Amino acid sequence: MTPLHTRRRYGITLAALLGVVPAQVARGQTAFDAPPNLAQAWTLTPGVIQFNLLHRFWLGPPPSRKLLNSPTLSVAIGWNNAITTGMNYATSSEIATSRPNELELFGRAAVVRQVRGSPVDLFVQGGYNTASESVDGQFLLARMVGPLRAVAAMGVLGEAFEEGLTRVTVGGGATLQLASFIGITGDLVSLTDRRDEEDVAWSAGLMVGVRGTPHTLSLHASNVASRTVQGMARGSGRTRYGFEYTIPVNLTRRRAGTSRPATPIQVTDRATGDTVWIDIRGMRFTQDRVEVAQGTTVVWRNRDPLTHTVTREDEQIHSGDIEPGATWSMTFTTSGRFSYHCTPHPFMRGEVIVRPSRSN
Repeated sequence: MTPLHTRRRYGITLAALLGVVPAQVARGQTAFDAPPNLAQAWTLTPGVIQFNLLHRFWLGPPPSRKLLNSPTLSVAIGWNNAITTGMNYATSSEIATSRPNELELFGRAAVVRQVRGSPVDLFVQGGYNTASESVDGQFLLARMVGPLRAVAAMGVLGEAFEEGLTRVTVGGGATLQLASFIGITGDLVSLTDRRDEEDVAWSAGLMVGVRGTPHTLSLHASNVASRTVQGMARGSGRTRYGFEYTIPVNLTRRRAGTSRPATPIQVTDRATGDTVWIDIRGMRFTQDRVEVAQGTTVVWRNRDPLTHTVTREDEQIHSGDIEPGATWSMTFTTSGRFSYHCTPHPFMRGEVIVRPSRSN
């Protein structure tokens, strides 16, 4: 089969995968969302542009021992409640000997989301890598359990490393948020038909939230140069040390009191009393609409590196500043709808629906 026929075959498969996924609520990305080499496990809120600056350094051979750098610039934009498109541009790439500059154009879709009641997040990504002239795809599963988010991935390389072969990768990793603005992370990725001379790809490091801003920083080590589906598929045998800085830019910020989006939001959590937790993470309320029984206490926990509030739309109820790592709670004793927003970031909005108790 010719490379052209191979690309057409994978292109048709990609179009079929991305064309049938349902709309789900998306959000922006932080370093806490996924480990460095599996950072595709996210989609963006509509109207958000995401810039990720990734640099990895190592010392060149003697006698000069020159400091060398492998940068990857990622730019992505969210289009609707499920689809994110973007590019990864890397220099000093090692996937194609004839082309040191690597450009990956990609589309990513959220098929199901944990905050919508699914047991896991499922993402499907497909794209084209100009360095190896390959159509590549990836499936990613992720699950959040408290401060831990685990990620598993399977990738398909249409034309792997200019070899004219289709190869498959599998990998897994996790992030663990130790506090509102610090955590640890790591991952492993391997080719399923890995040869003796090919190394398992890995990364491990520290995640830091930049206090008072929506930006996050990953300080890590890895043995791969670029972060594309092909770039992370095999290790190089050389350890690099570097960082990634995330820069989300929201183009659709609304003032408090404006109407909610027309897209219906499903109920994400039903409780019979006691306590319901809502995390504030990635500049959003992770459960933007919950349904609870009368008498339930709702606790908001700030896992962002910046201050947020929970403020009723008529401002009759106001939490005050919820500092990073802090919580604020409210017990709902009357039935009805409680719509709220974050005063410093009014595009962050949520709602609590309180059902009457059976005795009423």
